[in-house]
Amino acid sequence: MRTKAGDRKKGHDDGLFKTKGRVSLRALFSGLVILTFVMTLVITLFASYRSEQQLLEERTLEANFRESERVGHGMNLLFVSISKSLTAFAGEFAEMAVLRVSSETQDELRLLYDSGGYFAEVFVAGTDGKLTATYEGGRQGGKAMDIDPALMSEALGAKLQFQSPPYRDVHGGMAVMVTEPIFAEEGAYLGIVGGVLHLEAPNLLGGLFGENQIDASGSYCYIVDAEGRLVYHPDQDRTGEDVSGNPAVAHLLQGHSGQEKLINTEGKRYLVGYAYVPATRWGIVVQTPTSLITAQQLEQMRGTLLVVLGPFLILAASALFLARRLAAPFVSLADFVVRAADRPQDEAMPSVRRHWNREADLLNRAVMRTVREMKRQNRDLNDFALKDPLTGLLNRRALDEILEKMEGDNRPFALLLIDIDRFKSVNDRHGHSAGDAVLRGVARTLEETVGNRELCGRYGGEEFMVLLPGYNLPETYEMAERLRLAVAAHENELRIPVTLSIGGAVSPLQSTRIDDLFELADRALYRAKESGRDRVVV
Repeated sequence: MRTKAGDRKKGHDDGLFKTKGRVSLRALFSGLVILTFVMTLVITLFASYRSEQQLLEERTLEANFRESERVGHGMNLLFVSISKSLTAFAGEFAEMAVLRVSSETQDELRLLYDSGGYFAEVFVAGTDGKLTATYEGGRQGGKAMDIDPALMSEALGAKLQFQSPPYRDVHGGMAVMVTEPIFAEEGAYLGIVGGVLHLEAPNLLGGLFGENQIDASGSYCYIVDAEGRLVYHPDQDRTGEDVSGNPAVAHLLQGHSGQEKLINTEGKRYLVGYAYVPATRWGIVVQTPTSLITAQQLEQMRGTLLVVLGPFLILAASALFLARRLAAPFVSLADFVVRAADRPQDEAMPSVRRHWNREADLLNRAVMRTVREMKRQNRDLNDFALKDPLTGLLNRRALDEILEKMEGDNRPFALLLIDIDRFKSVNDRHGHSAGDAVLRGVARTLEETVGNRELCGRYGGEEFMVLLPGYNLPETYEMAERLRLAVAAHENELRIPVTLSIGGAVSPLQSTRIDDLFELADRALYRAKESGRDRVVV
């Protein structure tokens, strides 16, 4: 009983006329021509795609870097100009012995406010941190609402030119405070003069990018401060977000400018140019999503395919026509062989005409002669192919076919492997003719007990197999016991006592694979014989 799965299936899978997975000559000829054209087209498109992709990426990286430099240069000039303006006005205030509220102070603040048009408000504060005077558009002398007391204290304590980190003002917008210390002529520290910049104002950062924050190519710019937080972004909800994990921002925090292809903090791929702004220690980032470049290339490839589609269809039709003409003789011969094999009992020979192709014509005549002999032999072999000549039950090949069909149907069934106990002693004591009689008797008993001839078979020697569709484990055991008892109670021709050892397995309870199920049943049979024979193990 110990057989391999490959041995059980050998011969069955090697069907002579099995066509699954085979390629016809027509398809082969047509496929070769079409495949050659398609591969040429694909290679050309791929090479073009890669070359153009590299070129577009290089151009986009360079354009984004130039744009970041332009914006960075403009921002640098802006803040340098603001710094120089504050320095000049600090000199004007230095001529005063003390900072006090006066018309002269207000005039100077108004002039500072109007000089560049950058400030949302300007102010003068003494060393005690109290505002001496403020100016905000048409208003003056009032309290500057956008000045953070902590920033004021830090600016006064610095006694140097001071620029605050970006912060949210009372209106929720991003602002920066810039101050300049005021020293009297004799060197006494009088206080500071400064102003508040609203970063989103059109005359400040917004003016550096023009009207469109995101251009037609999908590129856009954002600004980060010295800590890697967003100062300016087209999506205002992201303002203040920490993006220091972005590789480009990491370079900016180290004071570097450059360009590269990277994945940002949101996991998206971009072509990025970035520039460092010395005056503020901020960074400008201009980036374009790579998906836009890919979309442009795909659109171009679609256009190319539309251009070549006409010639391709003409070439494909020509290839199919030529393939049909070249393969026709061999296809006709193959069809003849299949028809003859499918109708082995027909007396009339299927007609097949002569062909212009020499090789096809020779094969045709040889095959016609062979088919006649095949028909005669097929009738004789058919009865021996699936039945055991001694018992009349199904043979091993037939059982394997049924097992494979049951496995393919995914339906529950049970498998019983049956072995006649001490059969060798029957042959040794009574001769092989007696052994044959015992085998026939056991076969009839199994067939009568099961009630279906198509489910019983002789698997080899004294070994039998019974298949039980739809049986569960208890039912399988019950049937196996019935078979064992029926054979034990049967009185054969020689009045020789006969007992059976039976091993069983159930699908899908124990396994859904035939090989595994067969192995389980074989092990159960082995345990039955080891346990004393004449018993059932499931």
